Amino acid sequence: MRNVVRMLTFGLAAVALAACAPTSPSWQSRAASSFARQEVSYVYAPSTGKLYLAGGDSTVQEAYDPDTNSWSTVAPLPAALDHIQAVELNGLIYYIGGLVQWPGPAVGTVYVYDPVANSFTTGTPMPAGRERGAGGVAVFGNKIYYAGGLHEGVAVSWFDVYDPATKAWATLPDMPEARDHFHAAVVEDRFYAIGGRRSAINATTTVNQAFDIGTGSWSTGLAPLPTARGGFAAAALGTEVLIIGGEGGGTTYNTVEAYNTTTNTWRALASMPTARHGIQAATCNGGIYLAAGGTVQGAGGATNVHEVFFLGSPAACGG
Repeated sequence: MRNVVRMLTFGLAAVALAACAPTSPSWQSRAASSFARQEVSYVYAPSTGKLYLAGGDSTVQEAYDPDTNSWSTVAPLPAALDHIQAVELNGLIYYIGGLVQWPGPAVGTVYVYDPVANSFTTGTPMPAGRERGAGGVAVFGNKIYYAGGLHEGVAVSWFDVYDPATKAWATLPDMPEARDHFHAAVVEDRFYAIGGRRSAINATTTVNQAFDIGTGSWSTGLAPLPTARGGFAAAALGTEVLIIGGEGGGTTYNTVEAYNTTTNTWRALASMPTARHGIQAATCNGGIYLAAGGTVQGAGGATNVHEVFFLGSPAACGG
């Protein structure tokens, strides 16, 4: 009887340990978008519980419903653009800047999409002479921050902030290094600008810099991105910034590397199933969704593949 009790106790302990064990990072497939494209934006809107895909030199805007794992076409972008960045703020999606064609001209337009009304309005354009695409954009508080990007085919170090409440732009201190083809992320009160490239497709950089929004100053010398690349997606999860995919050196990457903003260290995570660039990460309930993108370096190999990454246990994303 004692042996039975011991075995039962051991079995219950093993079950408890298994239940508490951390879940390994994992990728899953989702329904493909309706057509292949790259240099896109992708963002989650809590107001509808859907994710919105746009850009890729097209006016078509698609909405992904995670509850039904299906896509629908919604109100089109007012202009066909690529290298356009999107963020969600207070129930609205802001499509900022972009390129009319490669490598220019750039535009400074701000298109504001209301997912509930399924309609567009316009915000105040970027300051004259500071139009650009392929920069790093992120939200902090109730403002939208835009760093770097391509202007007249050249990487710039400009850093600006847009206040939707006043519809006004303000100029901030330049990035320490001019870059384009990167995505930004905010952790706590710091805006992280990691990697990217200096205009040319193979002029990639591993630089890691952060802007302290409270003090209004840049920090340099942070642990560099292990894999130099541009055209990747970036997402903040907890205290980490994940850099996903990208291109450079003749290669399209499936590499996923996470920067710990607390310890100033990097770690490698499970690789993306489909290597690609020209993507943006839409984050919902701990999942990082990536749709479309280019599977070969440069302007080629566009796909409509759709995949989601979970750092912890997979969780549903719904309204």
